[in-house]
Amino acid sequence: MVRQKHLPALDGLRGLAVLFVFVFHYGGGAKSPNQLLRGIGHFIQAGWSGVTLFFILSGFLISGIIWDSRSTPGWRINFYMRRALRIFPLYYGSLCLVFLTAVVAGKGLLSLSRIWVYLCFLQNIPSLSIKANDVGSSLWLFHFWSLAVEEQFYLLWPYLLTRMRDIEQAKKLCLSVFLFSCLFRVVIWYSVADYIQYSNFLFTRAGELAIGSYLAMCFRDPILWPRLKALAPVTAIISISGFLVAGIAGHSLALQNWQMFLVGLPGITFFFAALVVLALSEGYVSKVARVSGLRWLGGISYGVYVFHILFFPVFGWLVSTIAPHANRNLSLALNFIVAGILSTLLAWISFRYFETPFLKQRSRFKVLQTT
Repeated sequence: MVRQKHLPALDGLRGLAVLFVFVFHYGGGAKSPNQLLRGIGHFIQAGWSGVTLFFILSGFLISGIIWDSRSTPGWRINFYMRRALRIFPLYYGSLCLVFLTAVVAGKGLLSLSRIWVYLCFLQNIPSLSIKANDVGSSLWLFHFWSLAVEEQFYLLWPYLLTRMRDIEQAKKLCLSVFLFSCLFRVVIWYSVADYIQYSNFLFTRAGELAIGSYLAMCFRDPILWPRLKALAPVTAIISISGFLVAGIAGHSLALQNWQMFLVGLPGITFFFAALVVLALSEGYVSKVARVSGLRWLGGISYGVYVFHILFFPVFGWLVSTIAPHANRNLSLALNFIVAGILSTLLAWISFRYFETPFLKQRSRFKVLQTT
């Protein structure tokens, strides 16, 4: 077993991913009467794909850890403890804050009857997602669906991956899961009238995590990895072209149309997979991914992701208080600035003073890491 060193370029890609997601939620512009702003707004609609990049990076990370550590005594408990110490403190801390605000609003019982969905990471299941929408608080939790997808994947994936005899079989497993996810979306689109309610379901999004896992296996293959690096530029061009064609056909880059659901999602998945390969190679993409500002943002990206939606109503209230007579475009711009500054500041404070003490405890649960 070879223990790989930290890969700084992946931190930069995390920073890029959270920028995509933030701009998606705060960019606006798609309904602006200004033609230029409206054009930019239509491209902003593709910001949902930042979560796809997060999934690919997560699959790369966790699969590398699992594969490198699978024969180490106690690797399973160490893996899960390290994941829990990274995800749980801020996640459950946010849920506590939401519950407290619900109590203050006199909706404590309503919150108790619904917040259990989040406590169990079930908020991405269609039959429960509606129940999870209103937890009696003015704070928002709808973006936590992606954390549910990851936690569910963490629960199942180690069992499947460690059943593979060698790296070739592991790669076939990853590609099989990707194809299964694509097929699942086709079945859902064909058989369910409101197929978008499944857009956040584990089986719908498992393909993105599986492609990240496939890259992790290829990264450990001295023959295949150079081939991937050689193919990455062409793959990026073809896949982003497919993504854009799907958007043009559906008249939107949003995931809500079937063209994006069936074609655009796998297209952007391959594009970001190629981007990861290029970031881990020598060249322009790698240099950009290693920019210190992006890497710093990637280091606190979890907090930015949590806070930028959790406090969405608070940021809106601040803007309306600061500029009560601002027109729509000015309000959007101010909201973008206020939310960007405060989300980043809160994420930095959280990382340094709240999350870091928990992260330091991970040294007690050592595993072989790739990133």
